[in-house]
Amino acid sequence: MHIRILWIGKTRNPCLESLCTDYLNRIQRFVSCDVAEVPDLSRRRSLHGEELRSAESGEIERRVSEMARVVVLDAEGTELSSPDFAGWFQKERNRGTRDLVFVIGGPEGISGRIVDRADLRLSLGRMTWTHELARVLLL
Repeated sequence: MHIRILWIGKTRNPCLESLCTDYLNRIQRFVSCDVAEVPDLSRRRSLHGEELRSAESGEIERRVSEMARVVVLDAEGTELSSPDFAGWFQKERNRGTRDLVFVIGGPEGISGRIVDRADLRLSLGRMTWTHELARVLLL
């Protein structure tokens, strides 16, 4: 199995970047895993709202194979305990999932196209987290 984590833009906070790097290195000892940063289009163009989410979705879709299982981090998604998440992950391994892609949207959210494509909408809980901190929590 290969895990890919897609997120919008670079992690600007050096402390959080360091944590992401540390946890990614730990994960890579057990499973193939990488992170792909999707360009933050809000900084390049004057896009907002659905127009921005749609443009970012196009960038995300280019990085996801048709056969990949997709997990979208979504505040309205399913909340799983750590044991439940581990069980779900083991089921994915047992069913032979080759590519598992986690998607963290940008500050304006994520397009319905990507949410509809998701095999799982995963919530990190009812609290609000910054997108950069959500990266650390996912790893």
